[in-house]
Amino acid sequence: MPAAAQSAAAVLARMVQDYTGVPTAEADMQAVAAGASGRCIMRARGVLGIHWTAARADNNDFLPAAHELAAAGIRVPAVLAEQSLGEGCGACLVQDLGTRDILSLKEAAWAEKKAAYTAALRTLRPLYDSYRPQREMQPPFDTALYRWEQGYFAEHLIGRHLGGDAAAFLAHPALQTMAEWLAELPRVPIHRDCQSQNIMLSGGEAWLIDFQGMRYGREEYDLASLLYDPYMELSAAERAELLEVRAALGAPALEPAVFCACAMQRLMQALGAFANIGYNQHRAWYLKKIPAALAALREIADAAPADSPAAPAAAWIRQHIAK
Repeated sequence: MPAAAQSAAAVLARMVQDYTGVPTAEADMQAVAAGASGRCIMRARGVLGIHWTAARADNNDFLPAAHELAAAGIRVPAVLAEQSLGEGCGACLVQDLGTRDILSLKEAAWAEKKAAYTAALRTLRPLYDSYRPQREMQPPFDTALYRWEQGYFAEHLIGRHLGGDAAAFLAHPALQTMAEWLAELPRVPIHRDCQSQNIMLSGGEAWLIDFQGMRYGREEYDLASLLYDPYMELSAAERAELLEVRAALGAPALEPAVFCACAMQRLMQALGAFANIGYNQHRAWYLKKIPAALAALREIADAAPADSPAAPAAAWIRQHIAK
């Protein structure tokens, strides 16, 4: 049977057996994650297997990104074996970093959480400061991508979840203006989904995973993904402490207007995803995260500087998500 026609478990079991030399059957593969992205993740024999299809354009970027990030000294799981399964499809084995991610610390004491976030900010620093990819990544954050995020939010959150007029929301010129302004700013490589489930904790360090969607954008977008993560629900005081940690690591000074605009964009994207996955894929867990994400979006919209190019967009957003 051609590899591409086999189940993900069968492909990964064969790869684990070849790598470890220990007989491994499909039944030995323990499912870790499987989602609409076309990626299936399983573990066995002390390694992690990842199998992907062409369901999303970025899936096939995982391996080149992993190799290049590792070569640049950025902590990502080591690639142990890999196999092409046809156009846009493939499988690989990577270092198993365990099950402890930042989200697993949600109920932990602040000191423990702060140490984990500090490790994450330290791991991320070279991504923005010195890493410059030699490969073609996913399309960068430009006006069209920012507008896509706004449209995703309008369709699924404003229209489906809140029952508002999605088209009228999206048509407001303030949103276009904010997208154009952000798109004109300098860009660096970013993770693009830098939230608590995508940062593993192992050996006293933080490791990045699910980085196949990397592209050029604003560092503030990743920072907002981390600090305004609806899964963790950090307090304003905790976020302020982490901004001090970031500064101590030598990061450039934050421009409040840019940070607020990036945070609004990120939260709109997240809310669109929560509503889309919750309603259309019938995964109620995501719907339960909407209130926290909406509270964060209200907070960051309230914080937008009055003289910022994003201030009119912030006012328009607040008008549509008022309690």
